[in-house]
Amino acid sequence: MNMHRRSLWLAAAAVFLFSGCAALPQQSAVKEVRVCSAGDCDKAGQKLSAAQMLSGFRQLMQANAGEKVTICDSDPNTRACESVGICQFVLGGILPGNGCADSIVFSEIAEGKQSDQLSVKADMPLTFIWTPVYCAATPATLTVRSADEISLEFEPRFCSWMVVGTMSATFNFAVDSVDPTQGRISGYWSHAVSGTGNGRGSGYAILQFPKAMPSGVNWFAGRAMVAQ
Repeated sequence: MNMHRRSLWLAAAAVFLFSGCAALPQQSAVKEVRVCSAGDCDKAGQKLSAAQMLSGFRQLMQANAGEKVTICDSDPNTRACESVGICQFVLGGILPGNGCADSIVFSEIAEGKQSDQLSVKADMPLTFIWTPVYCAATPATLTVRSADEISLEFEPRFCSWMVVGTMSATFNFAVDSVDPTQGRISGYWSHAVSGTGNGRGSGYAILQFPKAMPSGVNWFAGRAMVAQ
């Protein structure tokens, strides 16, 4: 086996290895959601209803509609921003490398198809080997099944890169902590691409919204928010 063929074989093997081992996070990984304020955290299920949680998330997203939400790599023990951006191994054609995302823009926040859902539009730019990848904005759904079961799911979106070609990308996020006073949501993410580029990854991250809940205001009190 010549060196070129050996390299291609190793790259192909790597993507299957990473795809198999990086299992998609399960909602069951979240034992309880915590709501924090000024560094103090409480169990959401003991203080808030699902309706109050949904109201709080809606107001957080409406206040930040059209703004860039930073994605920070983190871990569930510290819930600290260790670095900006989350990455996964991707085999783009014959090119192995990291596919990364460092921000999301949410817009068009509205009631979802079900009473426990919010419908949003999500724009999540990607890069592959530090080169921008075009990805279309896509519908997404935030679901609050209970105060301790909250998830964000993107519909598959079209992506294209000049060398790799076209791909379909998915993103899911299981919330395990929210701090409205800091504009932060933390949880377990999974991301996958398929097509002419293939790969998947998972981990723990913080979604850092630029606008936090103002002092003296309670977004989780169930009050309606005036559209901005």
